[in-house]
Amino acid sequence: PGSKAGQRPSGPVKVHAFWGVRRAAMQAMPEMMPPLPPRKKKRKRRGFLEVFLHKMQKPEVILISVWWFIMLVLVIYMAEMGPILWEVWRPLVFLISIPIIFFGILAFATL
Repeated sequence: PGSKAGQRPSGPVKVHAFWGVRRAAMQAMPEMMPPLPPRKKKRKRRGFLEVFLHKMQKPEVILISVWWFIMLVLVIYMAEMGPILWEVWRPLVFLISIPIIFFGILAFATL
């Protein structure tokens, strides 16, 4: 008996490659197949502020920041710059606030 058009032959299946063997084995024993692993969820890309805060909390960053702050205070004290800084603190605060404001805008924009 021959096969009808659109139907597979009823005789043994010829397999010529590794994938064909695997496919034939999968068709023969579907209940023995291991379950598929669950799909991993896509991780949300971390924002700029989150990455920056993670880097700033490293011990070496904290130590070197404290070191440079102590050096700044000692230089101001040794050079007797305290009264001078007291007189010009308003323009200094203004100059320091400019990069801080832009940093805040950048951090907010990348949330």
